[in-house]
Amino acid sequence: MNKDCSLHPLCRVIAICNNSRNEILFRRNKESENMSTMNLPGDFVRYGELPEEAIRRSIFDQTTLCVEPIDILGIYSKIASQSGIHVIESVFVCIITNSPKMASKIDPPQYVWLDRDKIEAMESNICDIKIVKDYYLWRMQKSTFWSTKI
Repeated sequence: MNKDCSLHPLCRVIAICNNSRNEILFRRNKESENMSTMNLPGDFVRYGELPEEAIRRSIFDQTTLCVEPIDILGIYSKIASQSGIHVIESVFVCIITNSPKMASKIDPPQYVWLDRDKIEAMESNICDIKIVKDYYLWRMQKSTFWSTKI
């Protein structure tokens, strides 16, 4: 909190990365032994860091993939139900710029590539499902999205 007792939102970047098989990269979150949810990879923007730099850094640190943001899918805002923390997420559509050999080093238990059929089958376990659905629309319309856009 600042001196006025008001919270400021945190800035986060998220990447939508496709591979040559048209699969999207997800990160597994182990919440318990029997429950696993997935979300899109990303991280918080550090002080003084540009969002584009943050997405490149976070994806490389997490996966060894080098990515280049090619478009902004949208801006999303949410308040975490348990902590009450407000997060504003900038979602980038990214291309992978390093070799497929590097992409094979992704830690299999933590990261997984999912095609559209698997995504639809696992929809209830995907935290960022609205973003993924917006991405599919973006591929046809090339429009941007935000939290309250229907």
